[in-house]
Amino acid sequence: MSPVISIDLGGTAIKYGILDPGGNLLWNRQAPTPTSSKNAVIEALTTCIREALEREPDAAAVGIGTPGLVDSETGLVKGGAFQLPEWENLPLGDILKERTGLPVFVDNDANLMGLGEFRFGMKEHLRNAVFITVGTGIGGAIIINGELYRGHFFAGTELGCFPFSSEGRQGYWEDFASAAALVDRYKQLSGKTEDESVNGKYLFKQAALGDLLAVDCIGYHTRVLGQGIGGYINVFNPEMVIIGGGLSESGPAYIEAVRTESLKWALPDCSRSVRIEAAVLGNRAGLLGAGYFAQTQMER
Repeated sequence: MSPVISIDLGGTAIKYGILDPGGNLLWNRQAPTPTSSKNAVIEALTTCIREALEREPDAAAVGIGTPGLVDSETGLVKGGAFQLPEWENLPLGDILKERTGLPVFVDNDANLMGLGEFRFGMKEHLRNAVFITVGTGIGGAIIINGELYRGHFFAGTELGCFPFSSEGRQGYWEDFASAAALVDRYKQLSGKTEDESVNGKYLFKQAALGDLLAVDCIGYHTRVLGQGIGGYINVFNPEMVIIGGGLSESGPAYIEAVRTESLKWALPDCSRSVRIEAAVLGNRAGLLGAGYFAQTQMER
């Protein structure tokens, strides 16, 4: 089996690299994501692929993770990627195949981040697991019987978008439990609404210094995050729940707080032996998942 080119397309950056058949990332780079038009983004992706081909002329395929709803069988981006201009009804796989001469396989970025963690991040082979990434919103991936679950129209696993209510407010779960919601809550209660230095890392630093408001906001965040995770445990009965995103790197105490709250809401039979762990691959998860996706598609 030959190496493949892997691409993790984000709203601000394009990560790209070369993955060998053993799952080793041999080489990787990063470029800014254009914001002017879809054609500019396509041109940037083409440039990244060509640069990787110069590095590895024997690359057999390209795997791409992109924001939005994606038909992973055809490489069609259906829409839903608010971060990228005109990113809808776009046959991205076909366009890039025509430009580069390589088969190009496309899937949702959170799906491929989860695939990377499922395949390379954990020490054992997982057959049933949930990956949740906590950031501006909440996304993720679900693996059932060893396969990514995508839904009837490839629109499944919008994990942050189930109805949720708290403190008299209603919305989606991600409106209360995301990293952005945590930061916004602290800003509103502290009056620091215009302070751009307030982010997740700032809050955990303040909490360690004894800022009681930061402690309270983090406590609220872990409670509502755990409620949702407990619900997913009840629905899917997974072996493991993997928590990704920047907050997952906040330390063992954060993961333990989420774990404790999750198990309060999970039914005993559904949560028997379930493990709730932090993701381990960081920003490499999307690259590894995209490359592995391309490899598995080539084998079919």
